[in-house]
Amino acid sequence: MMESEDRVLASSRSLILDLPPSCIEFCPAHPSHFVVGTYNLQKEETTTVDQDAGSDNRDEDQNVKKPQSRNGSLVVFRLADDTHELSLVQTLSYPSALLDLHFHPHPDKHEVMATVSSTGSLSFFRLSPTQSSSVLLVELVTCKPLGNDDTVLLLSCAWHPSRSDLLAVTTSDFQVHILRIDEEWNAHETSSSPVIMHTLEAWTVAFSPFISKHQDETNDSVPLGSDEIVIYSGGDDSKLLSTTCYYHDDLKVNSEDSGDSLSIIHPLVTIKGHMAGVTAILPLPLTNVDGSRVVSTGSYDDTFRIYSIHPQVGGIMARPPKLLADENLGGGVWRLKLVKLDDPRKENNDDTASRQYRWSALILASCMHAGCRILEITGDYSDNCQITVLARFEEHQSMNYGSDFQPGTERDSRTLRCVSTSFYDRLLCLWEF
Repeated sequence: MMESEDRVLASSRSLILDLPPSCIEFCPAHPSHFVVGTYNLQKEETTTVDQDAGSDNRDEDQNVKKPQSRNGSLVVFRLADDTHELSLVQTLSYPSALLDLHFHPHPDKHEVMATVSSTGSLSFFRLSPTQSSSVLLVELVTCKPLGNDDTVLLLSCAWHPSRSDLLAVTTSDFQVHILRIDEEWNAHETSSSPVIMHTLEAWTVAFSPFISKHQDETNDSVPLGSDEIVIYSGGDDSKLLSTTCYYHDDLKVNSEDSGDSLSIIHPLVTIKGHMAGVTAILPLPLTNVDGSRVVSTGSYDDTFRIYSIHPQVGGIMARPPKLLADENLGGGVWRLKLVKLDDPRKENNDDTASRQYRWSALILASCMHAGCRILEITGDYSDNCQITVLARFEEHQSMNYGSDFQPGTERDSRTLRCVSTSFYDRLLCLWEF
C-alpha cells in the first residue's frame, strides 16, 4: 500500500429506516433518486402444543417453534441537487427479504431495476419519477427462475455490461446461473446446469467487461460467432472462481426452446489467496500490456485484493492468476463500486508495451463493521499496482452492507456525494468526499 494520511469524513445528513437495509443503488436515468432494499427477519413465534392423551408425559407441554419468515421493502429517496435534503418518496412492501438490487447498465434501460430475494424470486421494477405522482417505482415482473423452492435464497445478481439480455444470479445452495431476460422482462435459463458450483454459499458474481466473438473453426463444439463471456464468482468456501462461456444467439429466439444457449467447455479456474469467504468482485475495464485483465475482490478476511488474470484461450491461460496488491481495510469487504477509471493507454489508443502511462481507479468500498472506504488504485499496465486509502466514513454502528455515489458527482472537480447504510441500527447517511 502507498502510505497516506486518509481523511475521516462526517455525514451531512442521517436518518433511521423502518427496516434493516441490505442494498442500495442510485438510478442512472434519474440521478437524484436512489432505492434502498431492506431485509427483515421476523421474530420466531413459539406455540405450546399439548402432548397426546396417550402419552406418559401428559403433564409436560411441547414447545414448537414456527419457521422464521423474512420480509422486506423497496424505499425510494430523492436527493435534492446541491443541498443536503433527503426526501422519502415511496415505500413498497415486498413479501420476502431483499438481498441485492441493480439498475440496468444500458442507457435505453436505465430505469429498470432487478432485485433478488430470500425466497428465490427475481423481480424487475421501473423507476419513473413524475411531478404529479408519488408512485415512482412500478413492478414489471416477478418470477422464480430456478424453481419453486422457497428455502433457496438468491444472494446476488449482476447485469452483463454489454449484453443487455444477460443477468447472473447466485444462490444459497452454492450455484451460479446466467439468465436470459427477454423484452417482456421474463427470465429464462441459458443452461440446464449451473455455470459455476461452489461448495458453500455463492455470495457474489460479476461479468468481465470484455466480450469477443468465437472464431475458432477447429472447435466444432461451439457455433462460430458465439459471444465469448467471462464470469467470476465468489463463495463462502473462500474461492474466487472463473470460467469462459459461449453464448449462442441462435438458440435463444424461442422462449419455449429447452436447449442450452450457453456452452461451457473449459475447466473452472480457481484464483487463490483469500482467507475467508469472497464477498465482492469488481473487474476493471482495462487490459495490461501482457493481455491480462485487472480484477479486484473483497472478502470476509477484511482484505481488498487486486489480481492480474489472463483470459482462457482454448481453455488455457498464458500464466496463472497473480496477486498484484492487497490491503486490510479493517472490516469485511462486502461491496465494491467503481466510481471512475482513468485509462490513458486506451484514451491514446496505444497498444504498445510503453511504461509511460499509469492508470488509476477510484473505488467505493462497503466494509461491514468498519464502515466505508474511498480507495485509489494505480498501476502501470504491468504487475506494479498500489492501493491508497483516501478516506474513511465510520459513523455506522453496525454492518455497512450497501453504499453508492450519486451519478455525475464523480465528474470533473465536483464533490463526490455518497449515501451509505448499516444493517442493525437501520442508519442511512449522506456524506461527501
